[in-house]
Amino acid sequence: MGEDHDIVIVGGGVAGLAIALALHKVGLKSLVLERADCLRTAGAAFNMWPNAWKALDALGVADALRPFYSQIDGIRGFSICSGVCKNVSLKRGGKGDSNVKLESRCIERMALLEALARELPEGSVRFNSKIVSLHRESLSPFTMLELADGTSLKAKIVIGCDGVYSVVARWMGLPPAKSVGRTSIRGMVTYTEGHNFEKLNVQVWGKGLRTGFVTCTDKKVYWFLTRRSQPQEICGNAEIVRNAALEMVKDFPDPIAEIIKSSPAETINMADLKVRWVWPWEWGRGMEKGKGSVTIVGDALHPMTPDLGQGACMALEDAVHLSRCLEQAIKSINIAEWGEVQVEKIESCFNKYLQERRWRVSSITSAAFVIGFVQEGSSRFTRFVRDWIFFPLFSMRYILYFAESC
Repeated sequence: MGEDHDIVIVGGGVAGLAIALALHKVGLKSLVLERADCLRTAGAAFNMWPNAWKALDALGVADALRPFYSQIDGIRGFSICSGVCKNVSLKRGGKGDSNVKLESRCIERMALLEALARELPEGSVRFNSKIVSLHRESLSPFTMLELADGTSLKAKIVIGCDGVYSVVARWMGLPPAKSVGRTSIRGMVTYTEGHNFEKLNVQVWGKGLRTGFVTCTDKKVYWFLTRRSQPQEICGNAEIVRNAALEMVKDFPDPIAEIIKSSPAETINMADLKVRWVWPWEWGRGMEKGKGSVTIVGDALHPMTPDLGQGACMALEDAVHLSRCLEQAIKSINIAEWGEVQVEKIESCFNKYLQERRWRVSSITSAAFVIGFVQEGSSRFTRFVRDWIFFPLFSMRYILYFAESC
């Protein structure tokens, strides 16, 4: 019949490890199934905005990361088409003569994953565990998970954190994530002797292209590039991707090309940007009935474009909200005596979680999509709107608007 578990989390990325830790903090044991043979590094780094730091504080790992990463002082945006340049400080007026700086740091993906995993009990993460299918037998309150190696697991509660191509989301009846027709390329460079860059989130916009960089530490710089294209237009290894990126930014000012050129090949990553379009009022209703005590978190539920830097931040928020809902629900039942009554309680808990998250997540997903479309300026009209209407009107403060809540 396979192994029995109370809570199984599918996916050992940011969302999976965060929800496992959040549950551990409230006394709930879980098993994380990760398909890779180790923690994955694809993506290089994340912008962690104030809402993410609130979540990391709640998870108890923020102070393990803060000392190693630079606090960002502000955001700078520049258009190579018009020469328009805007600077936004992360300082805001506090009481009296003091200033309060909104917390923003660029954190390496591996450092974040390791900080989350380190706080979990030994044996909480099982690697080389790829889920191929889920099912519920008739009249059974349990969910069965079938792994690629032939192993079967029986779970009372399943939380899908398996990313954009989520097996759990597909089983629950959600529509597949669709390409937005844009590609992202990301990487990291380490200057062994240190660098002289300001502690800024720099974004530069051109014709159909957005690029930029953020200082992570005194020696490390994370860079990114998004372009209106399909990933199949750039096929091959990291060096081919690097050369394509260098060709794209040949008309951009220094130090963009130099940063890309200096990045180790193993840090360079390319992805087709996808979004799962589910209207807020369809959250919960868009999922098939009879799936039992199963839900999804992070990119499995709401993949979004990177234009607001909120993907990982939303996953951390999800983890904190879901753990609080689940803690209350499990306190009201006897999880040892698992049956349909308990399943209904957990289903109700998951519906509450979805209702709490739907408007905030949907607004950020939609805003990131629209802002990315405008920023890249693929046509003369969008470049005009970007440089002479959108940019002067909103400056770069729209990023902070979405970054302060949690």
